[in-house]
Amino acid sequence: MHGDLRAQTAAYALLMCRWDTATDVCGLLDGFDDTQAISRIENALDCREVDETRLFYEDSGRDAAVYFYESFLRAYDPERSKKRGVVYTPPEVIGCMVDGVEVILRDSLGVGIEEAKVIDPCCGVGAFLRFIELRERQPHKMVGVELMPAACAIAQTLLKKAEIRQVDWLSEAFDYDTGGPIVILGNPPYSGHSSNAGKIADLMRNYREGIAERNPKWLQDDYVKFIRMAQHHIEKAGRGIVAFITNHSYLFNPTFKGMRSSLAATFDDIRIIDLGGNIKQRGAAEENVFPIQVGVAIAFFVRTGRGGSSIRYANVTGSREEKLRAVESFDVRNGTWSEVSPIEPFHLFIAQDSNLAQEYYGFCSMFEIYLTSVIGFVTSRDKFAIGLSRQEVLDRIGLLRDGDVSDEELREKYGVGDLDIDAARSLLRDDPDWEMRVVEVLYRPFDYRWAYHCPVIMERPRLPLMGLINAEYPAIAVGRAGRVTGSDEWDVVFAADRPTDLNLFRRGGARLFPGYIDNCGQRQSNVKMPCDDPTALTSFIYAILHSGRYRARYAEFLRADYPRIPIPEDQSKLQALAHLGSRLFDVHLMREGVDLGVWEADEKVRIGGYVLPDKYINDRAAAGSDRQIDRLKSLIRESLIIRKQIDDAVAEVGLW
Repeated sequence: MHGDLRAQTAAYALLMCRWDTATDVCGLLDGFDDTQAISRIENALDCREVDETRLFYEDSGRDAAVYFYESFLRAYDPERSKKRGVVYTPPEVIGCMVDGVEVILRDSLGVGIEEAKVIDPCCGVGAFLRFIELRERQPHKMVGVELMPAACAIAQTLLKKAEIRQVDWLSEAFDYDTGGPIVILGNPPYSGHSSNAGKIADLMRNYREGIAERNPKWLQDDYVKFIRMAQHHIEKAGRGIVAFITNHSYLFNPTFKGMRSSLAATFDDIRIIDLGGNIKQRGAAEENVFPIQVGVAIAFFVRTGRGGSSIRYANVTGSREEKLRAVESFDVRNGTWSEVSPIEPFHLFIAQDSNLAQEYYGFCSMFEIYLTSVIGFVTSRDKFAIGLSRQEVLDRIGLLRDGDVSDEELREKYGVGDLDIDAARSLLRDDPDWEMRVVEVLYRPFDYRWAYHCPVIMERPRLPLMGLINAEYPAIAVGRAGRVTGSDEWDVVFAADRPTDLNLFRRGGARLFPGYIDNCGQRQSNVKMPCDDPTALTSFIYAILHSGRYRARYAEFLRADYPRIPIPEDQSKLQALAHLGSRLFDVHLMREGVDLGVWEADEKVRIGGYVLPDKYINDRAAAGSDRQIDRLKSLIRESLIIRKQIDDAVAEVGLW
């Protein structure tokens, strides 16, 4: 063993000895002959807090030898813990998954667990396999795969009936003898994006089918790759089960539609227990069973070899304790399942109203309406590139250009990040019009700021189209996935008449659809379909997107992707709403001449996950004058009045 690995393993072994666990860990100390180091560790462990920690795990029904390792690694090597995404699974969840596997093996595959081969591809110190070892019925073979050497060494000591392999599950190095059904279960890492070559890179290609993004980053998450590799091994074996608890984003995020289609084609029985828990969504019901931010779900992917297709979904809500109790008693055979029939184009793995889906997907997508669109700019260094005044930004750029401050100060004080300072300074000095690159931008709803809109400073300025968004060429800004903002109602829409930040909304990104674009100095319609009045159509769309009736009726679909629009053939219906949409455009663009009422103290509005006027007031602090804030409050009141009128008009004209 390397020195650090030996030290980590010895420290954990001595802790287990102190706790007098039933597991023989003395073997972990073999070859570790530094008696002084052992003595220092033993002295450090000789305290009441160490014993109380053991009692805490025992009282909660958890195996201290297994469950303390997550906390131990986080304290011992926080960087490695974060990189590997080490999060240990509550025993209630493990019990639900193992029980579910046994039931499905008997019911669907006609075998007991004794005839199956069980593989945990991310076993850590062996929580899942240790749970199985303590049960009456044992698989004929168990294999644990673990990449971290210390965890692997501990697992080899804790597990008496399992073969532990220190290999990378996602590499081509892992293989095993097939024959009979296999069960692949576990809790893949929550470490986010990683780059892997070899076999997994080839396998991931079919998850990207039908995806417009050139580099869909969410498909780079480790848990997605673990699912894909497990799917591959089940296909090789012919029959088997994958039982994973993972991030639940793949159930509904449009980026994963290729993944969902692939899974539905491979497995003839899919059962999903969605535990939610996304802390970015409001409400106590979103408490997580793990100490992480993303929601999670248990999934059983079953391949019997008989064909067919069945997808069942269950949603578990409540506090963490309520969810764990529900999971512990969940009946995988006769539970409260909703049948899921994946609907084009996204094949969601959540229950949907099929009649309403047919109606909604019959509407026009924004991409069918408009010829071109652009997503918001990204600076990657807002603190440096964006300011409250033009002069503030010019002063910062001047410091960089003139070399009046050191590179270290630029990085530490102004947050320029990985900017190539020498190259940027040279380009700025060679640009006679460098001061002209500072432009007014839409940073957040109602919040105009100044930015250095140029590729020298910005990571992605989105030129030239973004540079053409102005008062003459305003655009509708919408987000793709409404569920990520934390709002109860879909609200990722606003008006833009300036270059606009990608993070206009709290999460999810802003894409701009202008009604007109500039073509060689000429104003040209950006509407793709036959249309006599692009301005009226854009105003109509803006009105619809602010209709509470529309948002409520199609809430489940708006959470997943860019909105679709019910465009009426009757022009009188379109004009009735276009008038209101135009007025709302004027309010949101803070145009002069808008009639404003008097704001009442309790009037607030949520836009893109932000509560206004609170967001504006908090961000501006002392920089926002009372006059500006009072005007914003009046604009909010007027927008609420217009939105009520829009809903009345929608009900009167009848659009669906």
